Amino acid sequence: MKTAAGEFADDPCSSVKRGNMVRAARALLSAVTRLLILADMADVYKLLVQLKVVEEGILKLRNAGTEQDLGIQYKALKPEVDKLNIMAAKRQQELKDVGHRDQMAAARGILQKNVPILYTASQACLQHPDVAAYKANRDLIYKQLQQAVTGISNAAQATASDDASQHQGGGAGELANALNNFDKQIIVDHVSFSEERFRPSLEERLESIISGAALMADSSCTRDDRRERIVAECNAVRQALQDLLSEYMG
Repeated sequence: MKTAAGEFADDPCSSVKRGNMVRAARALLSAVTRLLILADMADVYKLLVQLKVVEEGILKLRNAGTEQDLGIQYKALKPEVDKLNIMAAKRQQELKDVGHRDQMAAARGILQKNVPILYTASQACLQHPDVAAYKANRDLIYKQLQQAVTGISNAAQATASDDASQHQGGGAGELANALNNFDKQIIVDHVSFSEERFRPSLEERLESIISGAALMADSSCTRDDRRERIVAECNAVRQALQDLLSEYMG
């Protein structure tokens, strides 16, 4: 992108170099968009893998056949629940939709509260296998835990889908439109060029593109090195436009 912008600034009348710069800008923005989507998908995948571990652990806890087995399963499940809670809390902070955040928070609370209760309820069932009320209580707690697991899964995946759609449909679409508008306006006849007329318009179009890229750079999913590269490329394009305008004025 930097090279293409520099070559275009050196020869602003070249339609080939102008096309190269525009294509390079589009490629950069497309790559950033894909990176953000993949990073978001990776985070959600890790969360769902851990969620599956906890879900299987809850089932083993409910189905434990002896008190010794029950104790083993509970001891193994507790750190997995704590790990999931940390991952879900991080995901909750990243959610933009208030409803999804509330859903995630409620599900996390139920999970943390009801796992120890399921242990106690299952223990009571093992000690009093003939008491139907104990089994009913255990099954009720287990059902609530299943709902909590589903709640975490739905909140994480629904938000991932929404964000991905926003990146692809909203963010990428807006950037593509901005690039198209900039592409149409950047060719100006030297004879008819007026700084007062064209400079504000071109600068506004370019800043629209840069603002879109900056939003992606500021995302928590963007690595530091990528963020620095995006900022550097945006500055290079901004400088290339100023060089181009200077050429027109000269």
